[in-house]
Amino acid sequence: MGVRKYKKRGREFWKIDTWLELTDGSSKRFKKAGIPTREMATALEQKMRTEAFEGRYFDRPKAKPLTVAEAWKNYAPVAERDTQDPATDVGRAKHFIRHLGSRRAASLTLKDIDTYREKRKIEPSRRGKTPAVSTMNREVALLRHVLNHSAKCGDLDRNPLLGVKMLNEDNVRDVAIGESEFETLYGCAEAPLKPILLMAFDTGMRKREILDLRWEQVNLKAGTVRLAARDTKSKQPRVIILTGRVREVLEKLPRSISGYVFVNPDTDKPWNQIVKVFHRARKSAGLHRLWFHDLRRSFITNARRRGVAESVVMRLSGHRTRAVFERYNVVSEEDLREAVRVIELGSRTETGREKDGSVNS
Repeated sequence: MGVRKYKKRGREFWKIDTWLELTDGSSKRFKKAGIPTREMATALEQKMRTEAFEGRYFDRPKAKPLTVAEAWKNYAPVAERDTQDPATDVGRAKHFIRHLGSRRAASLTLKDIDTYREKRKIEPSRRGKTPAVSTMNREVALLRHVLNHSAKCGDLDRNPLLGVKMLNEDNVRDVAIGESEFETLYGCAEAPLKPILLMAFDTGMRKREILDLRWEQVNLKAGTVRLAARDTKSKQPRVIILTGRVREVLEKLPRSISGYVFVNPDTDKPWNQIVKVFHRARKSAGLHRLWFHDLRRSFITNARRRGVAESVVMRLSGHRTRAVFERYNVVSEEDLREAVRVIELGSRTETGREKDGSVNS
């Protein structure tokens, strides 16, 4: 009884186990563990004895341990309100709830996450493939975000997964298409998909930004699209300048009562996903490695190759950091050859070699 030392996972802690004499003559057992130092444990024991003596002691009801499933349930309305694609978060949450839903959130450790990853990486997906490293990273990142929300709300003392790092991802893509390849893709696409493809290729907008686009955001006379902070992944407002051919296509689109620019003709509602219709177009065009998001990469790469300053391209694409921008800016061997050709041309011009074929001394 009293203050005692104990070890847990190789570390020393102190705990209190004592009886308090209350003012009504009864006794109450007080227990507390996980105290870092003896001084803190002794001070807490004395504090509780003083409260009991002065009649200020009261039973502190123990909070019901928060489970991972409950933490997600509390966070789900936030995801629905603040996330551009809440259905994606719901899909990711199903996996960690299946494996960790009944676990106490406060007791999660790195070992639990490692075990979760080991189980997930052998589970087949709907397509019969095992989850990619990036997929598991997004699931763990969401779980960490959920627990961080619980900590801010006071349901947890702290987020136990703050120190958990993401796995290294081999997800660098270098697919970027030029005008001729895009014309092939555009020609193979079904009519409702064509304006969406052109919007992506000519503006570099993200898929969700395009599918959620409303007519109130479009000014065809000025040739602009204005996205508010809530409409962008970066949470920063952005102005998109439309090309002439995009303006022409938009002018011909019918106005839907829903207010959205791009509407599924089968439902007369905004598109939720265009995966299947895009897959049919790329297959017909023979561009099997192409993803829809590669159209954004193509816009950035083509703009840089045509001489647009990279700082301006970043403003157009909405990239906030140089590191992320570089992942979209594809530099090929042909780009390097072109750079050397420009350097050589400049050198000849400066030294006068274009006239006599010799280097001035």
